[in-house]
Amino acid sequence: MLSKRRACFKAVVVYLTLLTMFGILFVNHIRTNLNSTNEVFRHLDNKIKQKWTPSIEVLNEKRYKKEPEDKSLKRVTFNISKTPEIVCIDFTGRLGNLMYGYAFLYAMARSKGLFPVIPDDSSLPKFFNVQNTTLSSIGKSKKACATLPSYKERWALSYDEKLTQVPQIKGANFFGYFQSWKYWIPFEEEIRDVFQFNEPIKSKAVAQFNAILRQRHFTIGRESVVVSIHVRREDYLSKENIKFGYLIPNATYFRKAMRYFRKKFKNVFFIVGSNDIPWCREALAGEPNVHFSVGNSAVEDMALLSLSNHTIASVGTYGWWIGWMAGGITLYYKNMFVPGSDFAKTFRNESTEDFIYPGWILME
Repeated sequence: MLSKRRACFKAVVVYLTLLTMFGILFVNHIRTNLNSTNEVFRHLDNKIKQKWTPSIEVLNEKRYKKEPEDKSLKRVTFNISKTPEIVCIDFTGRLGNLMYGYAFLYAMARSKGLFPVIPDDSSLPKFFNVQNTTLSSIGKSKKACATLPSYKERWALSYDEKLTQVPQIKGANFFGYFQSWKYWIPFEEEIRDVFQFNEPIKSKAVAQFNAILRQRHFTIGRESVVVSIHVRREDYLSKENIKFGYLIPNATYFRKAMRYFRKKFKNVFFIVGSNDIPWCREALAGEPNVHFSVGNSAVEDMALLSLSNHTIASVGTYGWWIGWMAGGITLYYKNMFVPGSDFAKTFRNESTEDFIYPGWILME
């Protein structure tokens, strides 16, 4: 009987010993994991607290990437032998309009399996990473587009879903302005790659941007940003355009937009591009940290302004593309047209929803 009690006692002692050892190991395991977790949080907290002040060169590398952000995305090259049917559009207008036209053309070619045709004298391949897909480059007649079924948009500044319903792998000729991001949003990253500026436009813009900030002793950081301002005026003030229903913002809009960014960030530097710089100098007189861009061509100014962190746009497609290229916050003028005017009718139901890029802020 005594031997049984001793055996039972030993078993209890062994059990308690093992339980104690397990408890100690468990506590140490928890303590180690907690320390490790706390270390991770401390690391993240330190990263957050660190003031991020990238060099201008780093900023420009992000703006002018050599490859699309999506590493799995391969640059598309159109080949007439693989897509024998062509798609054409009636390119009209200046730089901003031409870019809208090409973005639409590109999307139609990609989605319908067609070869996109640009004019022989197109400036787009000189400015951007646009493939030189002319009729002459594929040995087709200059009248080839005219023989295709034609389609005309219903609204110049709204999405027309009927245009996207044309047959697959069937040649088509489109007429319009196609000023809606909805046409090409499925191929947006490819479009960003296409609209990368060529040399020497890129190099000149980067050099100008760096020189401007160095001269003003301005350094970009988390609380220090550069905001581009595009002011569209002269051509919008013609009698024909005023009668058509175009509206442009006054100085109050630009000053209000500048205040918006000054409240949001500690230090703000503005770069102004316009077809009416004298008006801009007068309208923005007294505003600190402002540089007025002069002497550039339209595409050179676009390249320069697109390097900013954020954008203040007035009206028109030129400023639209600057905001899209720059990314960040974009303020766009709300009152683009006179209600009931001919220009208002170029928007479906007089709505700017299909024209204004998602996330942009309308201001008046």
